[in-house]
Amino acid sequence: MSWYVFKKMLLNDGEPQEEVSPQEMAARLKSAMDNLRGTFFEAGTGRIAYERIQQSESYQAYLKLSNNLKTMDLRMLARREERIAFWINLYNVIVIHGVIALGVKDSVKEVWNFFRRVYYQVGRYFFSPDDIEHGILRGNRRPPYSLFRPFRAGDPRLDFIVEPLDPRIHFTLVCGSASCPFIDVYTPENLEVELTIAAQAFINSGGVVLDRSQQTISLSRIFKWYAGDFGATQVECLRFIAFYLDKEQDRTFIEEHANRLKVTYQNYDWRLNRY
Repeated sequence: MSWYVFKKMLLNDGEPQEEVSPQEMAARLKSAMDNLRGTFFEAGTGRIAYERIQQSESYQAYLKLSNNLKTMDLRMLARREERIAFWINLYNVIVIHGVIALGVKDSVKEVWNFFRRVYYQVGRYFFSPDDIEHGILRGNRRPPYSLFRPFRAGDPRLDFIVEPLDPRIHFTLVCGSASCPFIDVYTPENLEVELTIAAQAFINSGGVVLDRSQQTISLSRIFKWYAGDFGATQVECLRFIAFYLDKEQDRTFIEEHANRLKVTYQNYDWRLNRY
């Protein structure tokens, strides 16, 4: 196996064209994602037209914009809402950029350690999708099946972690796979509403399937991988889920039967979320 398979890849490897404030950079990032969403994200499914994106003027403009991230002073993103929206949007666009740059055809699993291998420079620091998800947005918690936290003691990136953890971030991060949440673009001004909508959309679109007659509930594997993020116990996790269900009778049923429901977990579909 070639050493190249294991080589990390800096995606925004060009020279910055200008220095802008973090707030302006975050706004431009959102605008660039809005442009991509309007043309290349399929409404209702969240699937992405990767092949068409690559050749588009919108994407080429985004690539130039991504180099300006190197000039950012992350300390100036002071408000919690600013930081969460920025990091969610950045995670999602890094994954899209990585899929295109590495020529992923059918699944991100084609690329060894995809979520650690691709990364961006933001300010003076480097961030992979794993660094953003587990280090920043999950407050430096261990990834599933890992013994170690992303950031060790003394890592300067610890200054940027988001605490306390908001478990709804799990319904916003799009890992390039069919079982991922739908992709969207997030804003500091409307973040609370947007996170709630993301949770409702994921949970009511197959992420949770309740069978009241059999007293069983089938959950996305996200709820297994990150069980502790949703509650200290399985009952707490189920009550978290119940809050976002559309049907009142389902919410009530889970509240009343949470400690008796049989829980199963769905297989995760790692096929590329393309159309």
